[in-house]
Amino acid sequence: MVKIVVWDSVGNILWGLRHDKMRMDWLRPDDPAALANAPTFEELFADYDVTLVECSTVEEVEAHIADADFLNLHKVTLPADVLLKGKNLKLVQHLGLDARGVPMDAAKALGVPVTAAPLVNYLAVAEHNWALILAHLKSLRRQERHMRERRYVEEGWGAPPSLRIALACDQTLGLVGFGEIARPMARYAAAFGMKTLYWDIRRFPELESAYSVEYVEWDDLWQRSDIVSVQLPITEATHKIVSAREIGMMKPTALFVNTARGKLVDQPALIAALEARRIGGAALDVFYDEPLPVDDPLHALHEDIDMNVLLTPHSAWQGHWTHVRDSLGIWLNVLRALRGEPVEYRIDT
Repeated sequence: MVKIVVWDSVGNILWGLRHDKMRMDWLRPDDPAALANAPTFEELFADYDVTLVECSTVEEVEAHIADADFLNLHKVTLPADVLLKGKNLKLVQHLGLDARGVPMDAAKALGVPVTAAPLVNYLAVAEHNWALILAHLKSLRRQERHMRERRYVEEGWGAPPSLRIALACDQTLGLVGFGEIARPMARYAAAFGMKTLYWDIRRFPELESAYSVEYVEWDDLWQRSDIVSVQLPITEATHKIVSAREIGMMKPTALFVNTARGKLVDQPALIAALEARRIGGAALDVFYDEPLPVDDPLHALHEDIDMNVLLTPHSAWQGHWTHVRDSLGIWLNVLRALRGEPVEYRIDT
């Protein structure tokens, strides 16, 4: 008998192992052998007698951890005293490299290995973020219009001032939050020669040199950045954390990017700033209400290319195989441990 406890505030740990017809229809065009390469939980553990316990609260974890063999976590904070009750644990795993919610000292005291599996989902969001930023800096929508309307006949061939093209290396990127989406963003920025600032509720001095980032206070980030990109979780404390005050501190040329959660932002305040041209633009993949209402003012701003507003339909995370790869990163490690093989993504305890 193998007992596995899962505590996941989002559901990503098991999502990739739960397939319905729609998801399989997504996968088959990319891989005719999708059914074989995207196994279900039952198929993966067919040779084992597994009890799977999915918890929604820390109290539930505490009630089941004493005789658990494996503990898998995602986007939660586990108290040390709860983990210390897991005397039978053989492996603790976190889905996502930013494993700050795992009490490492307690894991070390238990002598249990800890892994942090990278989230392909989050890399997809970071890539999407960067596409939005480059589309803005290179004025791709204006350039597309320039060609479609043959404006170069009157405005000239090349790069007339109306295209407003900017260089990434001249920009300062401000990252609001420094978790697993922000960190690859910092790497991309360094590759483009950008200066990168970050703010987080916790400072990461051990990462600042590796990612070429500078920690700054909250107000400094909003005032100094040419591009502000939000990567925070939505909680009671972060609801509308980006208010009229923060938007009012931004440079008049600055771009606001949000691919995290729409409810982090006072959306009417952002719309007012865009309509009044008090900031340079916005690139949004998420909205306060989703799907975005058909009569929302953001649509009109998006449709007027000169307003510098670019919207996408909460698609940043997508890639047909992201959810499968994320889940398999965790569950294949469980199988490795059961077989006595070395696990992947181990972090020091």
